[in-house]
Amino acid sequence: MTQAVVEPVMNTGRSNVGRRVVRHATVWPRLLPWLVGLAFLLLYAATAAPSIVTLFDDSLEFQLVLPTFAIAHPTGYPLFTLLGGLWSRVLFPVGNWAWRANLFSALAAATTVALVFVLTGRLLADVVDRRSAAWAGLAAAITFGLGPVWWAQATIAEVYALHNLLVCAILVTAVGIEHARGRAFDRRLALLWLLVGVGLAHHRTIVLMLPGLAIYLLWSVPTIWRPRRIWWLWLAALAAPLLIYLYLPLRAGMGARDLHGSYVNTWTGFWDHVLARAYTSFFAASPLAVDRTPGDWLQLGLAQLGWMGALLALIGLAWLANRSVRKGWALILFVLLANVLFALLYRVGDQEVFLLPAFLCTGVLAGGGVAWVAQWAPVRWRWVAGLAGVVLLLAGAGRGGWVNRSQAWAAHDYAVDMAKVDFPPGSHVIGLEGELTALKYMQQAEGLGLAATPVVADDPAQRRAALAAAVMAGAPAYLTRELEGIDGQYSFTGDGPLVRVWPRGQAETGAAQHPLAVVMNDRRLALDGYDLQRLEWVGGPALRVALYWQPTAQITQTLKVSLRLLGEDGTPVTNADGSPVVLDQLPLRQVAPTPTWAPGERLRDIYDLRLPPAFAGAATLQVILYDAATLEEAGRVELPISN
Repeated sequence: MTQAVVEPVMNTGRSNVGRRVVRHATVWPRLLPWLVGLAFLLLYAATAAPSIVTLFDDSLEFQLVLPTFAIAHPTGYPLFTLLGGLWSRVLFPVGNWAWRANLFSALAAATTVALVFVLTGRLLADVVDRRSAAWAGLAAAITFGLGPVWWAQATIAEVYALHNLLVCAILVTAVGIEHARGRAFDRRLALLWLLVGVGLAHHRTIVLMLPGLAIYLLWSVPTIWRPRRIWWLWLAALAAPLLIYLYLPLRAGMGARDLHGSYVNTWTGFWDHVLARAYTSFFAASPLAVDRTPGDWLQLGLAQLGWMGALLALIGLAWLANRSVRKGWALILFVLLANVLFALLYRVGDQEVFLLPAFLCTGVLAGGGVAWVAQWAPVRWRWVAGLAGVVLLLAGAGRGGWVNRSQAWAAHDYAVDMAKVDFPPGSHVIGLEGELTALKYMQQAEGLGLAATPVVADDPAQRRAALAAAVMAGAPAYLTRELEGIDGQYSFTGDGPLVRVWPRGQAETGAAQHPLAVVMNDRRLALDGYDLQRLEWVGGPALRVALYWQPTAQITQTLKVSLRLLGEDGTPVTNADGSPVVLDQLPLRQVAPTPTWAPGERLRDIYDLRLPPAFAGAATLQVILYDAATLEEAGRVELPISN
């Protein structure tokens, strides 16, 4: 990409003008990778998740682990933790913790795309002119950089952006290494092995590059296998980055721990964590696996590349027949095939993320396709051919939709709402790991919900045991979700997005803001009050409705509640898409169905009704009670509401 420009300059007696032309022509190619990286950084940053965005994947864990320099799940990812921690707490201490971690992925992803540009140009430097190589690099960057799977990983805190950055850096360093001589060759190979070692300190699938690298190096430099003293330097370069794993026992010795509680600070525990020995089952039958047909895999690939990207990648394979680029193109193909094979065999629910190095390599092949097409055009029209290829790639026919998480506030709002519950001292919140990681995040990042102790219990039996222990100890106990087999043993009240669990018959509900005397369900159930509260969540306003129920007799049906917002004229209030503002939900967040309610016991039941952003003025809240099985109405009431 930095070769000398061979374009003639007319001698007009203004030699300084000619020199300026040549100087600008050489500067622009050097600037192009930076401009490509900057463009994608702006794109990824603008579409990055603004906070925590999901509860049940590794992203939420990293959004807490990185800023606190804690320990991540196996393999520990010490490089990612250290770099992400320094970024979020030292280099970029702006905004909330989660957003900082998300932007770290955006930065790594944008740098990766810039290196894809450089890699493509380096592969084609000896066989096409400078302009064609630049168009090819831009095509490769667009093909890979706009792929939905990659774009999704660039907008959340995850390990795959940094992993693919290292994959691409290794490829850039390896390609053309045979042209180096003497000490320059030794230093470059030392850098190559250093990058491989750094990759191993981050994500173990970097080993999938080794077969392709071995073949490429033996093919390019046949004498490389002969023992030399320099081997010790290369070995040291490979091994030195692995010392980063000492972060785990050192931080554990300082009191840090992982969210899963799986790391044991012993010699055996260290290797169990680093080698992820508990994860080997994913190569066998796994309940998390997603069965895909060949057609499904084809559709996944096309969604990343689009029809034009896939066609250009196939054309790019033609470069394998060109002696000048055959070795480098073969390296790309070997790395692609190794990662595809691994992704097919690794039985997890997100196999597509393990295909990202393959998508990267396919993007490079697509860039080669653009260069190949451009070479067939007359010299003066090659820029037109390159531009046409880039425009068609940007059009993205067949590619999946753009990724934009910039307004994804639902998980954030849930976590804030949960953490703002007025917990009595010594409260226990019992739920799934992801839900309680969100609570831990709010406790450590925002200082909310500090009176609550999160109790992680993914297994229902463990949750029942934890609940029984908390209630028996007299601790205020809260559930994040329904739990089978407890509805007749305890009493319940809604509290924010949680349900508080009381000893049977001892629930305390407090007084309703608006008393009522409405009888429903053949006089078996009374609605004796309600509360209304407008919630100004970041993701949009919501109306919190608390209904105070009191059974007067045993209820035999499983009843459900429907909330509907009506305007002043009695017509339904609608959302921006024209759908009515409606919420249908089982009472008490499905924790206790109505047949288990004890006659005479009062319950507070919470509902959160999302409001249209432009909602204003007076309205009516319509509450309909109906049989969940037959849909037969059991009663209704209209409650006045003002914004």
